[in-house]
Formats: sequence, C-alpha cells, structure tokens
Amino acid sequence: MRADRPLWILVAVAAATYPALGLAWCVAALFVFHFGQRALGVEEHLGQIAGALLVLMGLLAVGNAVRTVVRGVRQTRRFHTWVVSRRVPIPSSVAVVVNEFGSRAPVTVVDVEQQVAVTVGLLRPSVVISTGLAEILSPAELRAVVAHEQAHAKRRDPLRVLLGQMLAAHLWFLPAAEDMRTRARRSYELAADRDATNRYGQRALAGALLRVLPAAITPGSVAPFADSDLLDARVAQLESGEPPRPHPVSPLRSALTATGACAFLTAVTGAWMFMLIACPCLMT
Repeated sequence: MRADRPLWILVAVAAATYPALGLAWCVAALFVFHFGQRALGVEEHLGQIAGALLVLMGLLAVGNAVRTVVRGVRQTRRFHTWVVSRRVPIPSSVAVVVNEFGSRAPVTVVDVEQQVAVTVGLLRPSVVISTGLAEILSPAELRAVVAHEQAHAKRRDPLRVLLGQMLAAHLWFLPAAEDMRTRARRSYELAADRDATNRYGQRALAGALLRVLPAAITPGSVAPFADSDLLDARVAQLESGEPPRPHPVSPLRSALTATGACAFLTAVTGAWMFMLIACPCLMT
C-alpha cells in the first residue's frame, strides 16, 4: 500500500546497514586481540580509524533505536494509566456510534474537557475519546472521527509509528530518514481520513476537523491537529480527493544525508580493509 511506502524505504535502508554493523563488531573484537601484538603500518592505522568510526556509528545506531523503543513503550504505558484514571461509562450518544463498528477496536471514553481522539496500544490498539470532544461534535462528525481512529487501529498505526521512530533513530547519520518518518506518519493520517470519508463523506470529517482545532495535547499522546503542515495536507486531500505530494527534502538535509552516507561507506570500506590486513586468512 502507498501509505506504507515511506516506512518500507526506512526498513530497506536500515536492513542494508546490518551487515556493516556485524562487521563493526568483528572489528571491535580485532581491536582487543590485535592491538599491541606488532607494529602497525599506515594502512592498518587508517583501517583502525575507519573501524573505530564504524563501531561508534554502530553503537549510536543501536543505542538510539533501543532508547526510542523504550521511550515509546513507557509513553504508551503512562497514557494507558492516564486513561484508566479518567475512564467513564460510554454515553448513549457515543454508544450508538460505537455499535456501528461491531467487533472492531474497543472504544474508551475519558472524562476530560480537552478534545481528545487518539488510537493507542501497540499490539492491541484501542480508541480513546474524551467527553469534551463528544459534546461538541454532531452525530455524523462523531462517526467520522471514530471511523478515522478505527482505521488507525485496524492497521496498527501506533506500532507502525513507533517502528518508524526506531528506524529513523537507528539511521541517525542520515537526516533524510527523519523526513521519511514524518512522511510515514503523514501517510497514516491521510489514509485514515480516506477511510472515514469513504464511509461517511467529506462534510462530516471536515466539520470534525474545524470543530476540534486546536486540539489539546494530552499526556503521552500526539495531537495531529497541532501540526500545521499535516492539517494543510488533510484539508488539501478533502478538497481534491487525492493525497497531496509531500514536500521534497530540503537541499541542506539532502547534503547532510549524502555526507552521512559517504562517511558510513568510507568507514565500512576502511574497516573491511583492516579486517583483510589483520586477518590474512580472509583473503584465502
């Protein structure tokens, strides 16, 4: 699906780096056993420098990815605790809408004045709606909002978002990876909007968007309405019926990405040369 294209690009690029990370661990082991055994030549010194750079890049890549996943899981748990502490019985007006979706993701209503509509949960996503939001929406608008969030839950978009964050953190030396992560998040919102409009029409979703601006940011959640670029894209899709083209990567970020890619490839080449010099058996 086209909504997943930015994420698959991140997956492909990250997967291409894993053999190099394996090489980094081999180089690190050679540093331990090879250092001080004999005098090193210039080529070996250069190879060691390249190997050290590759090891550093690998450590940062893995560390950033692990930290991102841990932070995402903790945020999900904190938000779940927040929801449980404010959960109330589903009002009849919301229950009528929820029943239309049958056995899809469960819907929880929280008693807060803020306008909240969010899908949470990595493996078993659920929809959270606030009483403050339900009170200001018409039945048609509420149906469109629930349909939008149910589309996120059906696709497990919270898990996809966390995966995109992890991959972008893993590819920290390629700034364009962060742009791909943003595009992925944007594509999920636009895809959910298409699901909602296909079911309840453009007017219902457009009315809901107008009523909930600006949405409040709740603990542990992300309010997509607070992103002006994303809002513009969603309005443009409602007007034209087609998702707008994403903004191109800026020249500066493109240059930085090219520099990071060159540094990574140079480190890989130098580390491999050091491996061949330090372990002649690899050449046979």
